[in-house]
Amino acid sequence: MKKNKIAAIIIAAGYSSRMDGFKPLLKFGNDTAVERVVSAYQAAGVDQIILVMGYRAEKIIPYFKNTSVQGIINENFEQGMYTSIVKGLTLLEDSIDAFFIHPVDIPLVKERTIRRLMASLEDLDKGIIYPAFRGERGHPPLIRRRYQKIIQDNDQDGGLKRLLDIYRDDAADLALEDEAILLDMDTPDDYQALQRYDSQTALNLKECAALLEIYQVPENIRKHSEKVLEVSLFLLSKLKEKGVTLDQESVQAAALLHDIRRREKHHPQKGESLLKELGYQKTGNIISTHMDIIVAEKGGITENELLYLADKLVADDQVICLEKREQQTVMKHKENPAVLEKIARRFENARLIMRKIEAITGEGLPDGKTDLFN
Repeated sequence: MKKNKIAAIIIAAGYSSRMDGFKPLLKFGNDTAVERVVSAYQAAGVDQIILVMGYRAEKIIPYFKNTSVQGIINENFEQGMYTSIVKGLTLLEDSIDAFFIHPVDIPLVKERTIRRLMASLEDLDKGIIYPAFRGERGHPPLIRRRYQKIIQDNDQDGGLKRLLDIYRDDAADLALEDEAILLDMDTPDDYQALQRYDSQTALNLKECAALLEIYQVPENIRKHSEKVLEVSLFLLSKLKEKGVTLDQESVQAAALLHDIRRREKHHPQKGESLLKELGYQKTGNIISTHMDIIVAEKGGITENELLYLADKLVADDQVICLEKREQQTVMKHKENPAVLEKIARRFENARLIMRKIEAITGEGLPDGKTDLFN
């Protein structure tokens, strides 16, 4: 199958009038916002990157000297973003099949999101593909070349959104777990929220929910995972009271997603692979050990151990003591000695983890009952 050639038109021409600072050059870690956007497209392998500048263009130009990024100045930037889109389209190479339109004030869209939009162009017979997060369209849309002249010749008010809405029957939404497609930075508060988002170590709770929706995880599995999250957060809080701080973001993502592939064989490993493909190595690793784990009797508690125990303390969507949970599991497999051996090992590991937590918190769990959660 022919690979489509793709361009990205990045708009960095406006005034930043509501922002305390020049938006393209606001920092995210060691990078500016405009560098972040450009690097995402470079990493995704787009064929042409066009950067449209206007206000304070001289401040942006030095960042992309001696690179393949093609810069162009929109002298009419004060007339609105649409004029910058039209200006950028003038540089589109003849070989390009489709193009992204990406405002620089939506700076944290992930490389994998761009890649998945590009891949969807091969599968979807539509002219416009929007990334969507939990049913809401975001940026950047991917637009087939046939719309170039329509955009350039348009003289109606309302911008690109209104124009493309005329062609809604030729549009499709691609459901993604990337909340960044909705996160812009019009105000200082928006910028601070984006900085917090950028510091995440794992998918946030809304992104986890989006991923569960994309994979059509049944309600009973979701309810179980929500209860595992509740128990995990409780254990984390008890440990934190004693000065033991674990990676809460990775634990809560693993709690919600540990059974995302539950209906398949070897679901812990398949869940791990999925999260690693999405770029979350640690969450994937925690998920990989939620069924079987090797526990060191000495040393501190780990995120993997905490999730393992939390999962064993939840049957369906109810908290249950280890003793009762083990009895129920044994009864279910009482005719299978090999499985019974696995069950015994799994619950011994759970009790070992529980004892480690008891030693840290100073709160006992007599007879394996869940007094700790009361």
